[in-house]
Amino acid sequence: MLIVGGGPAGMASAIALAQAEVDSEIVEVSEDWRPGGIGIALQSAPLRATKQLGIFDDLLRVGRPHHVIDMCGADGTRFAELPQVNVNDADDPPFLGMARESLHEVMAAAVARARVAVRLGVTVAELAATGDHVDVTFTDGTSGRYDYVVAAEGANSALRSRILPGAPAPSFAGQVIWRAAASAPAGLERYTMMLGGPIRLGLVPLPDGRLYLWMLDSTIGPERPPREELLALFHDRISRFGGHAPAVAAQLTDAAQVDFRALHSLVVPPPWHAERVLFVGDAVHTTTPHIAFGAGLAIEDAVVLGELAASALPFDDLAAALTARRYERTRLVVETSLQLSRWEQEPGRPNPAAGRLIGETMAALAAPI
Repeated sequence: MLIVGGGPAGMASAIALAQAEVDSEIVEVSEDWRPGGIGIALQSAPLRATKQLGIFDDLLRVGRPHHVIDMCGADGTRFAELPQVNVNDADDPPFLGMARESLHEVMAAAVARARVAVRLGVTVAELAATGDHVDVTFTDGTSGRYDYVVAAEGANSALRSRILPGAPAPSFAGQVIWRAAASAPAGLERYTMMLGGPIRLGLVPLPDGRLYLWMLDSTIGPERPPREELLALFHDRISRFGGHAPAVAAQLTDAAQVDFRALHSLVVPPPWHAERVLFVGDAVHTTTPHIAFGAGLAIEDAVVLGELAASALPFDDLAAALTARRYERTRLVVETSLQLSRWEQEPGRPNPAAGRLIGETMAALAAPI
């Protein structure tokens, strides 16, 4: 099996296929195999999936559990606590925050243990499906024959436009996200979310005194600001927040410390396959981070892929079965997250329906995959 893409979706797919005793290899277009972004969170349901992949205990060692989120005003005054849902054992964390690098290292180690080959700086140039296999020519001039291809390239999948030409492309959600890493100020022990009108700030304590900062921003367009303006724009926005925010902001003195990304949304209607190519992860369901479920969906996709691969179904049956099991769940996450994003872009106080929508969605996502 060929897996195109070495991010969480691709690595999880390789691990799951190895458990099903299906050989695979990964090609990753980047020569520098490092994750994008700063921090990441896994909810309880995706953590359940990591148990099936055999990496849950490793993630516990590199992550920090959070049982509640402190909801605060812009001045840092707490007005509510948001408990996190646990669908696993009582002693398991309902929510685990970690550096993206930590998630990558855990998954890359599991890929290595499974003896899955990873080729960097290479991707698909051409492919042709014939009968029960697909012939692939790579960008480095080499070629190979595979039973099928798992496309896990992410939101900007090049294969999606070639193999599923009628599929929609990701669309701008109307918000951007600023991210940064810092040291956690003294006294900041719990995940803290601060509401500042059209901007929301999250301060997520990580292991070893580290901190992941995110800031959802409805005041700027999707184009990345020039480097010479980036830091000033970031500080202009974070300056509206009190509490622990000033101590974090004071550590960020270089534009290289700040990550800026436009948020996009996508859910591709079935089918998710053609020409012996099956799409998983962000390539067919890109979500905004409003319920912290994007990477979790990719990991769940992989678990389902592994279960189906173990049954030795013909490719078209396997692909159709995966899509049938995953489409409604992924659509729920994408559409819920997008609705929360749109409500945040409205002027005035937070929409009172947001809490109910989050609760209903998380309850639905507690169901088995």
